[in-house]
Amino acid sequence: MYSLGADIGSTYTKYCVMKDGQIVKLFCEKTPLNQKEYFEKRVNEFLSEYPDAKIVSCGYGRGNIPSVKCVNELTALAKGANYLCPEYDLVFDIGGQDTKIIRQKDGQLKEFFVNDKCAAGSGIFLSNVLNMVQEDFDSIDLTGKKEPEIHLSSVCAVFAQSEIVELISKNSHGMVIIEAVIWQILKKAMPLIGKVNGDEILLSGGLSQINGIADFAGLALGKKVVSNTNGKYFSAIGAALLSLY
Repeated sequence: MYSLGADIGSTYTKYCVMKDGQIVKLFCEKTPLNQKEYFEKRVNEFLSEYPDAKIVSCGYGRGNIPSVKCVNELTALAKGANYLCPEYDLVFDIGGQDTKIIRQKDGQLKEFFVNDKCAAGSGIFLSNVLNMVQEDFDSIDLTGKKEPEIHLSSVCAVFAQSEIVELISKNSHGMVIIEAVIWQILKKAMPLIGKVNGDEILLSGGLSQINGIADFAGLALGKKVVSNTNGKYFSAIGAALLSLY
């Protein structure tokens, strides 16, 4: 039996197709504007390829896709992270609109903390700055990087972008600015990380896919940080698994 988990985030929608509890396919796409209309067509496409698939949704737009069940994103995150990386109970997720940390045990959500809604501590900040410095997300490589050459003094994304405009005018390299932005996002999460006990953290979300992010985040957070090649799909995987319950 097929199941399909859809994690409809503010920026990207991630999908996981499973058959009898085993992953068949993982893929993602930009979250559309007219979600209800788009996802009705998308579901018809899925069902033609995976007949009788049970669809479970989570994320910001979970109510906009026809599904047999809508589940909380954090519940799905716990289930999916445990499926791929059961040895780590703490999961740190940097999403497009917010940042959160959860503790899971055997795929069950045990505790969670979510940051205040602040662009400077989320993925949308990085996305905006990438546009400003005309760089692509896939070109970011933090392998072997230490603390950034420059630091942003503003804790607010609005003021930080003004600061970045000034750095651009001074011919600061785009990737140097990007490193400072990612460092800032990580540092903004320190109060959140401080609310949980544990020295090993598993990264989730789109930023977990950046080359070298684990060691870079470890420097910023002062803890051991690990990443998984499919870290951005944890919630989609969890949603697909929850179709079995």
